[in-house]
Amino acid sequence: MRPDGTDRRSFPSTHAATSFAAAASLQNRYGWKIGLPAQLVAAFVGVARVKARKHHWGDAAAGMVIGEASGFLMTSRRDNGVRIVPWAETAGGGIALDLRF
Repeated sequence: MRPDGTDRRSFPSTHAATSFAAAASLQNRYGWKIGLPAQLVAAFVGVARVKARKHHWGDAAAGMVIGEASGFLMTSRRDNGVRIVPWAETAGGGIALDLRF
C-alpha cells in the first residue's frame, strides 16, 4: 500500500528504478564526471517520491538497487578508438572495422 493510501502498487519505486538506471548507464559509459551529477538527480527523484508520500523508503531503495544493477549490467564503457559498424546493401553486407590511433 502506498503511504497516501491510493493503491497497492508501491513496491518497488519505478521512478527511482528508471532514474538510477539512467544514472548508472551514464556513469558506466562516460565516467564519474557525468555519472556523479546523474546519480545526485536520481537520488533526488527517490527522496522526492518518499516526501510526496507515493513510496516508503524501502520502495525507493529497492528501485535504486534494481536501477543501478540494470544500468551497470546493460552498458559498457565508451571507446572512441575502435568502432565496429554493420552494413548492408542489396548485393550483400558485412562489418566495417574502424581503428583510430
